[in-house]
Amino acid sequence: MKQKTRHLSDRQVALVILIYQFLLVVAVAALFGFGQGEIAARSALLGGGIYWVPQCLFSVVVLARSTSDATPHSIVASFYSGAGIKLTSTIMLFVLVFKYMEVSILPLYTAYTLALLMQWISSFTLNNRY
Repeated sequence: MKQKTRHLSDRQVALVILIYQFLLVVAVAALFGFGQGEIAARSALLGGGIYWVPQCLFSVVVLARSTSDATPHSIVASFYSGAGIKLTSTIMLFVLVFKYMEVSILPLYTAYTLALLMQWISSFTLNNRY
């Protein structure tokens, strides 16, 4: 008997990935907090947030358009504008954090990198789409 597989929609996949990333960032911050203290935990939260917030903005921009009226040109345009917003907001967040906050570099970059890796791994494995 052949079993039907249920695939998640693009919006559901994006939401699941964002939730996984958020939980990962909180877990990493908790580990740094227990091991190295409050500044390390805050730095990990900031580092994860520097990746997570722009990723949320990207997802909103790309997935806001209805697929019924989408053209190839409009889909590519939304991806380019989403990528531009993501890049710009990432740079601005890094500048704000480094200029105005006391941070520990290792936890900040560890959480940022793990959130980025979570995005790549989730994108390739969730729903077996790729």
